[in-house]
Amino acid sequence: MSLEEFLAWEQTQAQRYELVDGEAFAMAGGSTFHAHIGVNLAATLREQLRPRGCFTFHEGMKVRVGGDVLYPDVVVSCDPQQLERPLVERPALVVEVLSPSTESFDRGRKWAPYQQLASLQAYLLVSQDALSIEVFVRAPQGWHYRREAEAAAVVELVAPPCRLALGDVYDGLLERLG
Repeated sequence: MSLEEFLAWEQTQAQRYELVDGEAFAMAGGSTFHAHIGVNLAATLREQLRPRGCFTFHEGMKVRVGGDVLYPDVVVSCDPQQLERPLVERPALVVEVLSPSTESFDRGRKWAPYQQLASLQAYLLVSQDALSIEVFVRAPQGWHYRREAEAAAVVELVAPPCRLALGDVYDGLLERLG
């Protein structure tokens, strides 16, 4: 299916789909933890990045990567024209909240095309089942990786410039994830 065919077809569907390599994939529903973490992330990022001219979207916003269309859990665009566009084409940050049914897709088939985006500066994989954020940051030599897994840890990004305290990301869930 072409990008244009997909966009027209998806408008007639009751649920959301992603387009990867010309093939449409139905989006799975998330858990309560997944939704709670996503809202915490979006709220924290919006508070810090909106004054810097960036836009934060939680679910529901499509990201175009070449001919693919993906729905990240949270996406940040610092493109001043973003609100006038139906798709994010220049994300600065993409966040996926991992669930058992989507983890391998988020780590593989989604991560591979995201790396092609020159605008993308960071990719975060946030566990819904454990206190853990995996951080991929663009560097001149490629992507640097680190993992934070302590309640007191803070993920600091240079671009887009923000700080994510794990305690804030997992607010309301710390006792359950211990």
